[in-house]
Amino acid sequence: MRRFLCLVIIALWAQTSAWAGPGPSTDLPADSGPWVVRAYFDSKAQVNALARRVEPWEVHHDQGYLVVEVPNRYEYSLLISAGFRVAIDDDLTQIVRQPQRSLRSVPGYACYRTVEETFASQDALVAAHPTLATVIDIGDSWDKINHPGTGYDLRVLKLSNTAVEGPKPRAFIMGAIHAREYATAETLMRFAESLLARYDSDADVHWMLDHHELYILTQANPDGRKKAELGMGWRKNLNENYCGATSSSRGADLNRNFPFEWGAHGGSSGAGCDETYRGASAGSEPESTAVINFLRSIFADVRPPDPNVAAPDDTSGVFMDVHSYGRLVMWPWGFTNNVAPNGPAMAALGRRLAWFNSYNPQQAVELYVTDGGTKDFAYGDLGIPGMSYEIGTAFFQSCASFESQELADNLASLEYLLRTARRPYLEPSGPSISGLLTAPVEAGETIRLLGTADDGAFQQGNGIEPTQNISAVAVYLDQPPWQPGATPTAFGTALNGSFGSPTEAFVAELPSTGLSPGRYTLYLRGSDSASTGPSYARFIDVVAAGTTGRLEGSVRDAVTAQPLAVSAQLQLGEFGSTSSPAAAGSYGLRAPPGTYSITASAPGYASKTFSGISLAAGQTTNQDLALFPLCNVFSDDASAGLGNFTAQSPWGLNTNLYVSAPASFSDSPAGNYGNNVNTSLTLVPLDLRGVAGTRLKFQSWCDTESGFDYGRVEVSTDGNSWSEIWSCNGSATWTAVDLDLSMLDDQSSAHIRFRLTSDSNLTRDGWSIDNLVIEGSGSICGGTPNLMFANGFE
Repeated sequence: MRRFLCLVIIALWAQTSAWAGPGPSTDLPADSGPWVVRAYFDSKAQVNALARRVEPWEVHHDQGYLVVEVPNRYEYSLLISAGFRVAIDDDLTQIVRQPQRSLRSVPGYACYRTVEETFASQDALVAAHPTLATVIDIGDSWDKINHPGTGYDLRVLKLSNTAVEGPKPRAFIMGAIHAREYATAETLMRFAESLLARYDSDADVHWMLDHHELYILTQANPDGRKKAELGMGWRKNLNENYCGATSSSRGADLNRNFPFEWGAHGGSSGAGCDETYRGASAGSEPESTAVINFLRSIFADVRPPDPNVAAPDDTSGVFMDVHSYGRLVMWPWGFTNNVAPNGPAMAALGRRLAWFNSYNPQQAVELYVTDGGTKDFAYGDLGIPGMSYEIGTAFFQSCASFESQELADNLASLEYLLRTARRPYLEPSGPSISGLLTAPVEAGETIRLLGTADDGAFQQGNGIEPTQNISAVAVYLDQPPWQPGATPTAFGTALNGSFGSPTEAFVAELPSTGLSPGRYTLYLRGSDSASTGPSYARFIDVVAAGTTGRLEGSVRDAVTAQPLAVSAQLQLGEFGSTSSPAAAGSYGLRAPPGTYSITASAPGYASKTFSGISLAAGQTTNQDLALFPLCNVFSDDASAGLGNFTAQSPWGLNTNLYVSAPASFSDSPAGNYGNNVNTSLTLVPLDLRGVAGTRLKFQSWCDTESGFDYGRVEVSTDGNSWSEIWSCNGSATWTAVDLDLSMLDDQSSAHIRFRLTSDSNLTRDGWSIDNLVIEGSGSICGGTPNLMFANGFE
């Protein structure tokens, strides 16, 4: 029998609890169950064999155990017979023995809409955005077909501007195929709402909805979801032909019912009461049949069924199935260890997606063998990338952790998925672009577009994606770059003088001569030595004369009073521009009338914000800005040992992993860190009186369990009360970190520490730090500020 879960307690367990229970054994317990256990295994074959019948809650291959619910003594004996050493988790066992409670009655779960509320929200979006949103009924649930008056439609929310003609690349995203995975449907509804809310103000969203078709199936298993809303850990659909009409174990696992390699690899069960029962035949369930038929209607079949034949590199379209939990991004195959023919390209896409949410990217089979799944069908049957997320840390993710830790990063990841739908096998290998800024211009003035091109925005855990230096940034004025005959209007130039690294700040200048007042779109794409990345966009407003204010001046060195020899980036509210070293450090930009703060930053100088700048329509405000040069206040490359630190054991020197020889600082130099660790490496207190614009820079190798174990940078002004300013997890590659420590400016006793924390489960190699530098500006850097610029103003 399927047991009921107490939602609040289990969510809190998944996010905070430690192991509670005796050591593993091969003895049967005295009582009748159910239990939640840790089952220790010796080989992946044991995991695969178990996963044919039941879905493990967690699998920790590195630690050699999984977490699974065991309903009775018979199932317990099967675990032991299969060679598992079993340890009961007493706390979790008490949880599954709790009586059921309704989702809506549990405080802290108001963020998750019911099936009916989800559908009502979709209808509201369609009513508010009739040219952008429509609902498509793609089929009926099992209950609706077999019990008239009950059950649900399978409703797909389509987002696309119907006023823009196609054909358009398509993305299909589905969620809640496993009913108990609450956060999935809500994530997809929030994604749709976010896109529509930003359509008029965000150029990226605008072009993606104009030139793509996005299909979202929020509730792929609505019958099962209604059971889960009652507090049940329901997974399958409600098909009463399997396991008994009233059994709480009835139904089929819809994510084992898809036809590609259905039931062919021992990745599902043929027993109707099992959690992973694959159904009577491939596509036997009405919910999966509806999805299969719809996918085949919107995507062309671009590869034969042979698992060894690749889809064309220029294939258009992408598929995503959102699950919980585990903080994973996965791609095919799930049924074999063989790399799929388009596997390297899907890995590149997966690592790009995982960069946004810091999840672990992996081929699906690394978890355990599955067959008849959605992503293998999308790729195997149709040839489009078949991707999936395992979001969050619990089936019943608390609203607090969902909204503060999971939602925003996953919305950004989904947006990248949509961005690359035109060429998903090609574009992820090219650079990403971020931080785009422009400012309004009058006709005849130069348009300046600022941004950063980044070829290294991959989550490099579980393998390394190659990166190349940025080679070009092409900009197109009001002309989508993928359209036939499109030619760049301008090319960006590196702010440091020339492109030569995987991450480059750039500026592009375009003429506005002949443009009438109005809003235009700047499209841009970055290239590296091997690939061109996806398209990005930013609005630019050409304004009528006299309708905006203009701010202009020069940016100078506060010590020498000379114009900066490097370009400074200037941000005025949501607008931006650069200074010109060739024109005595001058700058100029427009903005609507109002009062602003402007932030100036330049390589080798401390950033500074100047407030209270008023702009009036038709008037020019002059404002010279002065930046203080940066210098090293402190540095340590681990070559001289731990003398500058207080190190809690086992923090020490790692002579096997470093950026600069002979060592790095490491939380666990002798091997993996332990469970339930909370240890720190604390820098000796620093006297930062007279120092401004303090920054901390270092190289980080953060090989921890993604989403559970963290490296943390914390600061304090008294050594007692600490504030976290940055954290890392699951990034097993050297990464340059640059942190703002201005909260320590002018402090007589500044404290900085590096702290590793872990939970009670999986451990990894740990956190290593190298080439630590603290920068600042002020009298400590030498020289006397020019009095004319002592306050940063002329």
